Amino acid sequence: MSIGPGLAGMPVDEWKIRTEKGKEYAFDTEQEAREALPEYGPGSTLWKRKAYRGIAGISMSPRGWIRVD
Repeated sequence: MSIGPGLAGMPVDEWKIRTEKGKEYAFDTEQEAREALPEYGPGSTLWKRKAYRGIAGISMSPRGWIRVD
């Protein structure tokens, strides 16, 4: 994957909620994800990863997702 110029090569935090049934929902910020977490029901979990955004919005993460809740 090509890393684009400027901020495209800077690491960013990505957030997601994984429901008990395995569905995943992405969020731009930790605050958004934490506020939404109760809406997805019991057993839903919060995850984070450090990612590098490339061209066309594709991201990659050398470490993968880490559960944070």
